[in-house]
Amino acid sequence: MKKYDVIVIGAGPGGTTAASLLAHSGKKVLLLDKNPKPGGRMMTIHKDGFSYEMFPINCVPQHNSLFEKLSKTLGKQDEVKLILGDDFGIGKLFYENENGKITSWRMGYQFPGVLKILGFLGVKPWHFKSLVQMARVAGKLRSMREEEINELYQISAMEYLDSLGPMPAGFRTFLLATFGEGAFEMPSDHVAAGEMVKMFQQTIAGSGGRYYEGGVGHFFEVMASTVLEKGGDLQMNTRVKSIQITNGKVSGVTTESGETYNAPVVISNAGIRQTVVKLVGEEFFEKDYVERIKALESNLACVGYRYFTSRPVLTEPMNVLFPEGCASKYEEFEAIERGESKPERGYIYLGTTSLYPNMAPVGQQVIYAVVSCMPDPKVDPKCYLEYIERGVRKIAPELYEPGVISRTEIMTTAIVPGLGNDAIFPGQGGESYGIANSLGQAGPQRPKAETPIDGLYIVGNDAEGFGLGTHQAVDSGFKVYEKVMERMEKA
Repeated sequence: MKKYDVIVIGAGPGGTTAASLLAHSGKKVLLLDKNPKPGGRMMTIHKDGFSYEMFPINCVPQHNSLFEKLSKTLGKQDEVKLILGDDFGIGKLFYENENGKITSWRMGYQFPGVLKILGFLGVKPWHFKSLVQMARVAGKLRSMREEEINELYQISAMEYLDSLGPMPAGFRTFLLATFGEGAFEMPSDHVAAGEMVKMFQQTIAGSGGRYYEGGVGHFFEVMASTVLEKGGDLQMNTRVKSIQITNGKVSGVTTESGETYNAPVVISNAGIRQTVVKLVGEEFFEKDYVERIKALESNLACVGYRYFTSRPVLTEPMNVLFPEGCASKYEEFEAIERGESKPERGYIYLGTTSLYPNMAPVGQQVIYAVVSCMPDPKVDPKCYLEYIERGVRKIAPELYEPGVISRTEIMTTAIVPGLGNDAIFPGQGGESYGIANSLGQAGPQRPKAETPIDGLYIVGNDAEGFGLGTHQAVDSGFKVYEKVMERMEKA
């Protein structure tokens, strides 16, 4: 039985961040993961000359991200090549009004380019009342102070925005779809308004997007190597069966192959529900705590295509189609899953990472085309795929010209648990991140990294942290690292 200072379960962005920082600080760390390499859901795939993730990703913010703080702290900034969105374009947005007319906007938040958003949203310069209302709302969101934002965690993004008064339909759709479902993979009638405002402010500050040569998964592979370099152990293709508890304290873990490893601190990146219910066991926690953890809401999932093309198609890394009314409510996604309706106005994401250096064979692209859906691994993708193809034909018809698509792969919710958190509850497992940033579980109400069991911590999207996807997980990783170091210094 090997002994460690800390055992980290899961080498996703949060687990890798915490493990690498602790190892860098001189702690003996064991990092375990069920996948063949680090990265979690964002693990980089290398196939037929392409390097890509299984699912689409947008890294925000562009500048001064926690990714850069992590690589510099570990002294690995020269081992990962940062690609800035400014160098390749942020993206292009398409808005389809109720009459089927489509307008577009090449994103940019600097004057005078930002004025082009008016045409994109169908607002004419002489629509003075609409312009004033848009400016008033945007100004309010942009200037809101932290203490004001903290008061907006008991109201949904949709309810709060609608409370600000009538506004142009395109502007409302853009805000709710972008800073609700787009940022947090959750309908804006469930996303906490405080999260929407924080993300709006980060984006308006000119965040843009960023990427890493070799893929986001490669970034975490490089960071995870710190564990080995500092005398710890990194075990891939290793599933943890259980977390051991002795006299009310963490004592180690046991793998499915029967190996036992000891440590006074265990950090789980396996999901808070999976950790409490499956890896530890309900009997070790108070009933109220277990019930709250079980009741936590998952965010949505995505389903769609990966197209491999024989020639370039997209000129922007991110393209989004916003049909009027696509700021859907949660109940609409539930109705589609029950078969009571079909996707008719969903937000469609069309993107590629092949524009970046050394990510694809010359003249070829891997293109993601996805929409949101419920996180059940059993979701039937057929109606979503039909809807995606109809929408993509409106904004990138050249993709479907003869001979352009050389290979097609389908992304479904069924493949997500294999890379991310295990599916242990009905309807759960396909979620894009984990625990949603929704009412009652976002901001101050977000589950804490510490658990009632001494020495057991949760890391990743399920505990603390703020940001878009991977950035929230890395933020959680920094916070958990600080908590564990403080604990060890007091011991």
